[in-house]
Amino acid sequence: MLLTTLNRTKQVAKGNLKWIDSMIRMREELITMYFKILTIQTDPNIDHTISPPTKEELHLFCNLLVDYLSRGHFEIYPKILIIMEHVSNRRLTIARRLIPRIEQTTQELLNFSDKYANLTDDLPNPKEFRTDLSILGQYLEIRFKHEDRMVIALQILDNTLALAKKLNDKKPISKEKKHDRKKKI
Repeated sequence: MLLTTLNRTKQVAKGNLKWIDSMIRMREELITMYFKILTIQTDPNIDHTISPPTKEELHLFCNLLVDYLSRGHFEIYPKILIIMEHVSNRRLTIARRLIPRIEQTTQELLNFSDKYANLTDDLPNPKEFRTDLSILGQYLEIRFKHEDRMVIALQILDNTLALAKKLNDKKPISKEKKHDRKKKI
């Protein structure tokens, strides 16, 4: 589901805003690393033993996660709110409803990072890690869904403004041409 959402967001954004593209690239990197860590290897000598990722891989993933969360809160969401505030009250309402929902996921995602980012020993409990990783994936999915809704609202706004500008740039039909059209009908 995470990759499907990512691909849909890429299609909607269409490269119109570089800072949204940057967020999407960062999300793609985060998802890739998540799946790398999620891939469980089993030891053929011992039944169902989970081999966790290395501490370095986990540290890298947690850093990517925190960077992604920080960029959203301190760079991306404020820009979206400013744009929507200046152009569309309806879109601003959508964004203001979505940001608290996104923020609800932040603490859960940070909890994972706090727990696993700076391990000095091996993972305490591989099964617990697997559960925590699964929960993390659920929170990422929720967060991405809400972020995508904001990106879609922003894209609709951008398309509406582009259409309005295009219509505004067209020359108005002169009175003579209007009169000629009426005669033909």
